Amino acid sequence: MKKMLGKLLITAGILVFFAVVVKDVFAAGLGFVNGTEADSASAAPRDIDSVVIESDNKDVQIIAEERNDISAGISGDSGKLFVTENRRKLELTTKEKEFQFLNGFNRSSLIVRIPYEYKGDLTVRTSSGDVSVDGNHHLALSGLNAVSASGNMRVTDVRLKDLKVKGASGDVTLSNTISKTAGIDLASGDANLADVTGSFDVKMTSGDLDASLKKVTGPVSVTLTSGDVDLSLPQNGSFTVHAKSASGGVSSPYSFANTAHKEHHQITGSQGSGRHQIDIKTDSGDVTIR
Repeated sequence: MKKMLGKLLITAGILVFFAVVVKDVFAAGLGFVNGTEADSASAAPRDIDSVVIESDNKDVQIIAEERNDISAGISGDSGKLFVTENRRKLELTTKEKEFQFLNGFNRSSLIVRIPYEYKGDLTVRTSSGDVSVDGNHHLALSGLNAVSASGNMRVTDVRLKDLKVKGASGDVTLSNTISKTAGIDLASGDANLADVTGSFDVKMTSGDLDASLKKVTGPVSVTLTSGDVDLSLPQNGSFTVHAKSASGGVSSPYSFANTAHKEHHQITGSQGSGRHQIDIKTDSGDVTIR
């Protein structure tokens, strides 16, 4: 009975979260398109503080490189691009061309190239499609906000003040990112955080978290309804870990300087001064701290 109730709660949570994400995506204007249709777009980074991308059934690739302008274009011939530049904001919207069911699996992608000197905000919303942001070790943004109703999201080699990722269905990968604050909300999908630095707030309904923290610079909160947590911590640092699983085991090969409490379902340990709090909770799943 308890297992059935737990499954019903997980399913209900996923459906509610999916509805919220879809609302976020479509409320942003995917139903009604503003802007001028164009084959491509170009803007000077000194004139832009915010880039907003709205994608309907398209993969979005954002690539940082040494260049003089922000450029955008669609690969393939099944999509249309609409461009608006107003009040230091560049809006890029993609839509499917009519009768695309005749093209079978011919899917277009929106490719946006951003110069290293751009320091503003970046927002990406997609109803269906993968999102990738590659900073090539030189991109530093004020903020990145990525929302996807269905699709995988990947952020690599980017320095950020604030990162927000929300997904209804799909996996999230962060690799070699540095963020002052980062929030990750997933309804269904796995999260892989590799060599990341910063403060994190992770909420997941159904999926596993595999995270390697290169440096802990603020509080870390991980909350899972159903899924396993595998967390790798740096050898040097100042943090206190509280890990607990309501239905699952908690193990820690990590050598804490001080282990205050340890049993099958929970563990508390600290390193250095213990300054930064790391809280891990899962209703159903195992927790491993390395």
